[in-house]
Amino acid sequence: MQIQRLQPILGAIALALLCLPAALATSATAHEGLVGRANPDFPAPDVDPFYKPSGNLAAARRGQVLRRRSFPSVFAGPDLEKSFHLLYRTEDTFNQPEATVASIFVPAKPSSPPRILSVQAWVDSNSPDCAYSWAVVKDSGSGTAIENFLDPGTYIKWALSKGYYVVTPDFLGPKSTFIAGYQSGQAILDGIKALIRDQNLPKDTAVGMVGYSGGAHATVWASTLHEKYAPELNIVGAAHGGTPIDPKNTLLFLNGGHYAGFAAAGLIGLKDTYPKLDAYIESIITDKGRTVLSRFKQAGYCVLQVSGSESDGLNIFNYTTVKDPLDNPVAVEVLKRESLLESYADRELPVPKFPRFLYHALGDDIVPYNDEQQYVKDQCARGANIQFSTLLLANHLVGVFAGVAPSIDFLQQAFEDKTPNVACGSVLPALEISLDSNKADDVMGKGVADQARAGRDKAEGLFGGLGSSHRRRFVRDRRGRN
Repeated sequence: MQIQRLQPILGAIALALLCLPAALATSATAHEGLVGRANPDFPAPDVDPFYKPSGNLAAARRGQVLRRRSFPSVFAGPDLEKSFHLLYRTEDTFNQPEATVASIFVPAKPSSPPRILSVQAWVDSNSPDCAYSWAVVKDSGSGTAIENFLDPGTYIKWALSKGYYVVTPDFLGPKSTFIAGYQSGQAILDGIKALIRDQNLPKDTAVGMVGYSGGAHATVWASTLHEKYAPELNIVGAAHGGTPIDPKNTLLFLNGGHYAGFAAAGLIGLKDTYPKLDAYIESIITDKGRTVLSRFKQAGYCVLQVSGSESDGLNIFNYTTVKDPLDNPVAVEVLKRESLLESYADRELPVPKFPRFLYHALGDDIVPYNDEQQYVKDQCARGANIQFSTLLLANHLVGVFAGVAPSIDFLQQAFEDKTPNVACGSVLPALEISLDSNKADDVMGKGVADQARAGRDKAEGLFGGLGSSHRRRFVRDRRGRN
């Protein structure tokens, strides 16, 4: 099979990416090469007054633009006409008004009819400084800027090359509440509204959504909330992979492991979202535990720091005064409310009406494969339209690149109302589109595919010779899971 022939290539990419956290922690030169120098005209979000709303938010409508500015984009080129930041009104987990920022990219040659792609980057951080809106500013110095030459940047470049408008919302909100589902989904939907209003587009403009990992979590929540929260939006399809479906299972899967920092960041995100959970955790956490968790909220503590060696093996349960901190009514209530597993969630889950393309690495070492597989089964049993593909012999980081071409292929089909009529949950050969294949050139456009390959090679070139301990760990983990 084609997918088997891809494994040496994808494995090499995964090894290179696995080296990123350690490499950035030890190589200032490499980090500078990734994020660029700081732009004094666009300071970090925590000190930039643009991010702070004024006036009566409650009087504003969902998706209403509160403030607007242009910015120099890292994606400047012949396909981009202009780029804007929009501060817009949305709602938090408890439907209280708040404001967040979306980056808007206007194509040089808009398609007719107009189309919109909402790209959700995997920010995965508790620091507002890691917001993607800052990362897309040229020479911002953002620690999230690495994603500009990985999958989020590829989706943006592809959409602009097709003449589609692009919106990338800061869906974690002003407090960067990582893994809070209602917060993320509502911010995405209101960000799309803000773009439509700002650019005076037809209300029924076709919208696609895409994301991976933490961006996939936000995308699946936007899909889930669409019919109730923003039914007026004409969402025609969504593609996402490596999707965290259930916060409890994901936390237990990560805790004490190599990527335990994500478990800590998710716990902090929910703690900052739910006051009752915050009070409960504060009542059981030790002083040393507070110190450990405090580093995740430091300025500039972005995804590469969260996933880095500093948190390798971290067991957050060791910093509490109780044996099982999840065995508590408050924790259970929050985890059930934030779950999309039908067997555990506290409500009947909606079934989005538009077609979706989901994929997941069978050997995912960051997000549980079984949860997404079960989610697909449950949704299909209730009439969903989902194409689901399993990445064989792959881990989570392999999926960063492996899902890009097939997701773009699906999104183009969705925009043209030509998604194939297949049995829900079927495994299709679409994921055999390698970045190095001629089919990728056809699907993505050769220019975008070349840029994606260059981004992949940049990651491998910067870090491929580093991190031998990460290489050994990858081989050991793969043997253990096979």
